[in-house]
Amino acid sequence: MTKIFKYLAMLFAVALLLPACKKTEVIELAPEFSLDALNNPSNIDQVEQVLAGTYSGFRNGNYYGSGSGTGAGWTMMPDVMSDNLYETLESLANSRAMADFTFTTNTGQVNTFWGAPYSVIAGANLVLRDIDKFTNANTQLRANRLKGQAYIIRALAHFDLFRYFAVKYDRASTTDLAIPYSKEFVVSVEAKPTRPTNKEFYDNLFDDISKGIALLQNIDKPINSSSALTRPYLDLTAAYALQARVNLYAGDFATAETAASNAIAARPLVNLNQAAFSGMYNQTSSGEIIWNVQFESGQSGPTFLVFFATNNRSYFRPALEIATTSGTSGLIRNNDIRYSAYFSTIGGGLAVTKYKGKNGVSDGNANAIPFRTGEMYLIRAEARARQGGAKEALGMADLNALRAARINGYVPEALTGTALLTAIADERRRELVAEGHRFFDLKRTTRTITRGSTCGNTALSSAGTCSLSATAREWALPIPELVRNANGNLTQNPGY
Repeated sequence: MTKIFKYLAMLFAVALLLPACKKTEVIELAPEFSLDALNNPSNIDQVEQVLAGTYSGFRNGNYYGSGSGTGAGWTMMPDVMSDNLYETLESLANSRAMADFTFTTNTGQVNTFWGAPYSVIAGANLVLRDIDKFTNANTQLRANRLKGQAYIIRALAHFDLFRYFAVKYDRASTTDLAIPYSKEFVVSVEAKPTRPTNKEFYDNLFDDISKGIALLQNIDKPINSSSALTRPYLDLTAAYALQARVNLYAGDFATAETAASNAIAARPLVNLNQAAFSGMYNQTSSGEIIWNVQFESGQSGPTFLVFFATNNRSYFRPALEIATTSGTSGLIRNNDIRYSAYFSTIGGGLAVTKYKGKNGVSDGNANAIPFRTGEMYLIRAEARARQGGAKEALGMADLNALRAARINGYVPEALTGTALLTAIADERRRELVAEGHRFFDLKRTTRTITRGSTCGNTALSSAGTCSLSATAREWALPIPELVRNANGNLTQNPGY
């Protein structure tokens, strides 16, 4: 097992070059050791070990994990790149290029954000390559469990890449370019694919999600323990959560509504329960977790891009429009259970401490939570609001239900039209701050960023860029130069 984890970790180093062959992963199959489970597995146990090792890729310091002032590509960075957080004078400027939109084709984090998900995809493709060899009447349900997870892993990692590197999210576009959808684990340096269109990409994405959901409905045993404090594997509920998120981006609001409802049915809201809500982040309660990425000591959880937990240093703090030290202004106030779960006053300012550690220890050893029930309520609320008609009232009911579960003394509202959509967008900022959504939410809707009062205030912030226009090239990251040098057929995003 240890060798499998080490081998899959090696895939990240070469993942920058993965799309240099058509629908394949180009990797080096001559590591320091030879491992039969990867090259030629002899039983289904070894395939399951590879699947377990694949999950470790999500802990990469550029995926859901972080380094000292870097990484956290799908946890904290989308908040750093938006209007949710501001860079402080304590910052070491390790992520200044990303925060100020001065990144280029050679920026280190652009390279690693491209590579980290493709490394995970490589592991999923290994499982899908081999699982059918050991599928028979006796192993069918077990094979369904492993294969279903691999399809969902592959879909999730591709979608995460798409959110950063695609210029637009239009599901039907046959002209906008997506990113290569890798479906095989093959050694080759000859084929050089072009970028698929959005439609081609989504067709592959939805096919993987559909296959994963179908398989996970008929398995041999539960994937996650219902009584555990964590849910570290992608089960059927997580597959529905991914389906809901993807369809919201794609604009299929009826399907997004149905998928979110399926996820909600399996994971109800906690109702004004501070311990249960905060416990999701410090591993004292499973709360509303649908899927979490498990970090242990020394594995550099999500926090270090924003808050250095071991010395109380804040590289980025919440914008004053989000929350303040007094707790009486901003979107999240001290009558909201999210306030104390997300923030602490440290060094004279409010710090993002939701990932500071487990059981009261401040060491950065905390789990990331890519899917949870609060997001599903907001997806369903927005999907219903955008369908209009009688659905609007149902969307408002979802928004009221979520707020009532978070805010003491909340009084229900009755909004429609643009006012309702604005309220849902504001609630997404409250609910999902520092969980990797704000930049993408702005990209898929308004495509403008106007940073608040801290930006340009040299007494508080070192930030130099206070806005991003709707037509700016930086809404899509550039394809890294290293990747395009290996495969000149990968068209660069406009403006780079």
